Amino acid sequence: MVIQEPLETWMERSASNYEKISKAFIEFGMPIFDMTEENFLHHPNWDVFTFGLPPSAIDIMVKLKGLSFEDCFHKTVMFEENGLMIRTIHLNDLQKAKQASGRPKDIDDLENLC
Repeated sequence: MVIQEPLETWMERSASNYEKISKAFIEFGMPIFDMTEENFLHHPNWDVFTFGLPPSAIDIMVKLKGLSFEDCFHKTVMFEENGLMIRTIHLNDLQKAKQASGRPKDIDDLENLC
């Protein structure tokens, strides 16, 4: 059995983004759980909010170790998949984040990134 990793999305920690994501959750009938506005904007330890279970899970990240959202956003890469435009982190920044995390899974990913 293959367990897929959650879909990961990195969002800037802002009131505007919280409003957008909470509106989307309400529209889709998804509970927000502990991702309150206060936790999203200010919780000192919560950098990732996980919803669902693999293979149907999503991680909403508000901080990536070793990276600044503002710096990385200007270097993102856009591509189209099935008519949907998708913004992705630049490969160099992804490598920096994985190296900074130091998790065994991220170190393994570094060895397998092309």
